[in-house]
Amino acid sequence: MDAWPEKLSAHLRIDREKAVDEFVAEFAAVDDIREHITVLHTLLTDSETWEAKHGALLALAQCFDSAKDKATDEEVAKLATAMTSLLTHKEFRIRTQSGITLGAMASVFGARIYVDFARDVIWTCIADNIERHIDEAELDVLRKRVGADASATPDALLYESAGWKTLDTGFKALLEVTKGVGEAFAPFVTQELISLVFAGLKHTNRFVRETGYYVCAELVQVIREETSAEMTGVPFTDFCDQMSQQLAIGLADNWSQVRMASSVATRKFLLPMNDELRARFFPLLIPRMALNRYYVAEGVRIYSQESWAQVAKDQGREIVATYIKETVEFYIEQSQADNHAVREAACACIAELGGKIDPAALEPYVITLLECLEESFQDDSWPVRDAACIASGRFLGCFPEKSMALLDKFLTLFFHHLGDNIWSVRENAAVALGRIAPSFPSAVPEIEAKLKELLPSAQSQVEDSAKHSGLQNATLFGVAQPLTKETDSFPDPEHTNQQMYSCGSLAPKLKRKGGCMDCGYHRPQELWEKSDGCIYLMRELAASQPRIVKENIQTLADLSNLRHFKHHVHLLETLWKQLPIIAKGAGKSPCKAILETIIPNLAYSLKGDHPLSCVAAQECTQQLAGYLGPSILAGRIELIDDRLLPLFQPYLHR
Repeated sequence: MDAWPEKLSAHLRIDREKAVDEFVAEFAAVDDIREHITVLHTLLTDSETWEAKHGALLALAQCFDSAKDKATDEEVAKLATAMTSLLTHKEFRIRTQSGITLGAMASVFGARIYVDFARDVIWTCIADNIERHIDEAELDVLRKRVGADASATPDALLYESAGWKTLDTGFKALLEVTKGVGEAFAPFVTQELISLVFAGLKHTNRFVRETGYYVCAELVQVIREETSAEMTGVPFTDFCDQMSQQLAIGLADNWSQVRMASSVATRKFLLPMNDELRARFFPLLIPRMALNRYYVAEGVRIYSQESWAQVAKDQGREIVATYIKETVEFYIEQSQADNHAVREAACACIAELGGKIDPAALEPYVITLLECLEESFQDDSWPVRDAACIASGRFLGCFPEKSMALLDKFLTLFFHHLGDNIWSVRENAAVALGRIAPSFPSAVPEIEAKLKELLPSAQSQVEDSAKHSGLQNATLFGVAQPLTKETDSFPDPEHTNQQMYSCGSLAPKLKRKGGCMDCGYHRPQELWEKSDGCIYLMRELAASQPRIVKENIQTLADLSNLRHFKHHVHLLETLWKQLPIIAKGAGKSPCKAILETIIPNLAYSLKGDHPLSCVAAQECTQQLAGYLGPSILAGRIELIDDRLLPLFQPYLHR
């Protein structure tokens, strides 16, 4: 027994955990646990190092199951008192583990651990630190550390996620105890407790908000419809009304981990309800749950998709159509958020509305949504512009009569984005134009004229081309930063040694305007990128406008001759990927007519050292052989240059 204090007080956590395993095994094997409890209590109260207290807390968390029938009430009280006092320890790891161990204790010994020992301390930890309190001496130390003058306030000196003393660990202790007590916690869910938790949900520290929503996830499992009114500290309907409002705020939080915690709480809130009661909260929660299915953070996105399947089942389209007004309003609001990831998700959701929701339900909101998408086209963040391309193309194609008044504006936007610096934006602009062509016959001549104008642009490309013209060779939160006049040698001081950001949730506030066509922010487009976008456009027109494709296919083929600029291999890659689809739309005769131009350039890519264009050329050869016939294509190759046949031979037969 004398060796346990030293083992449990080891400096390394891994050594403490090994000692805990040995201690727990011995604890479970003995009938008289008084000596073991004395050892742990002594470590909790008398040890000078935090590691000793931590080791004792780790051991206790695993000993309570064995102690249930062995420990006396006096021993339980002694341990609970010692652990509760550690909730205000200066070491946050001790505070955190104290909460976890108290939760484990409450799961065995019940609500009395909370009522008799932990409640007042937990409440003090939270209530006394909701607002930051820093004495003047501590404030002076902070000012000197950061070089601030005497007028600097605490908010100016400390970032929002800086420690708030015992606030975060107090919430975590409340979470653990609530989980430990379970449904028996219902009588203690008073309006006062709910108000305290909700105050944490409004806190500026995202970690406090996150933990607060996990507390809510436990509370919604404690207060249920079937719980008798006499057992609860607050009426069920009042509780649900208050909770739904807070969940809605959390589902739209700027930070991913807060959205995740709120998503967990929302699922646990809705699933136990009957259909009638659940529908009462749909107008508020359904739009937010729907948007989070497209949120950039994978955990939030996948969890929200699973929640949607469980809550909406196979009635998702009908539910959204029922609450279309609330859904549209929320999507538009989120499309104007400071967080670019939220704006991207909003545009993706608007695109989904255009493709899945009953047109009759959506029709009154078409113009409003299109105006919203028009604004999203002006975004700094290319993923937002990308999503806006997809969404607007769907809406224009599905509602030609309603959207006729905005057609010219969108055509201008689509034509401009055919030459965007990002390839997926170019492609989706072409996809949008392809959707428009069948629905707006009057727009086809303008699309054709623009195709003829832009397709040969690469022939005038200057030699020193750039894949992302005018941009630094790096992106930050979906934005390629524009080069300053002397970026490398003399960086702009306004963008040097400034605050850094840990993830997209706190990305620089990329405003809705200030994109490539607004507020003076112009990103020069390379000419080869315009030709690249037109290749995608020809692909999209191949099925609905074969005449246009036939008339321009030779110009398309001539692009494969270009070698005079550095990024010609990227243009070739796009050409080889899209040519088989374009050829099928044009027909076999036009396709055969361009083989004399295409075959030597396919050989150039097959022999080249650019892997992506080489693989694209291989697949293009295979698909052309499948379309025209291997023997026909082989004959043409042999006729043009029989020395090339061995190079093509491996790809003529699939």
